[in-house]
Amino acid sequence: MTDDSKRDKALHARIDNLTSEEQEKMVTAIRQAKKSIAPEARGTIVEGDRKSLPSQDFKALEGDNE
Repeated sequence: MTDDSKRDKALHARIDNLTSEEQEKMVTAIRQAKKSIAPEARGTIVEGDRKSLPSQDFKALEGDNE
């Protein structure tokens, strides 16, 4: 187990211009990578249409974690 006092880093990435299939594959890959690389980390993935996300990004990231 890692010392929680060192867990002070965050990552916020936005990937757009995807098809529905690409989005699904990307979400699956991100979830798998998070479990493998940083199982103790918290994570939230915000999915939606490109037009609807700008107003939702930070609101959703402040909410529940996966």
